[in-house]
Amino acid sequence: MTTADLDRIKVAELLIDLECAMRQSQLWQKSAPAIEYQASTVPFAADCLAFTEWLQFVFLPKMHDILDSGSSLPERCAIAPMLFTEGCGKEGELRGLQPILEALDDAIIQAS
Repeated sequence: MTTADLDRIKVAELLIDLECAMRQSQLWQKSAPAIEYQASTVPFAADCLAFTEWLQFVFLPKMHDILDSGSSLPERCAIAPMLFTEGCGKEGELRGLQPILEALDDAIIQAS
């Protein structure tokens, strides 16, 4: 197994950790928001999705598709700082995602 393979495995593990943390913190939704959220051109779909919705319905599926298809991972990733933007940096459950998102940012950059 190559270093690149191990890097991609680390990213996959962190994606699973993120989903688990969201579920444990009751941030995971049972149903997707309306389909129009896909039309957003604003970064992180901030105009129509909460950050956790973006993670669940946009980021996680896209990252799984990239890994499953063997496509290249993004060269840059800065999702953790989104927790500190207005409306995302609230106390409580979102703070628990910070270490996972920071590790995921680093792992994606390392694997690219």
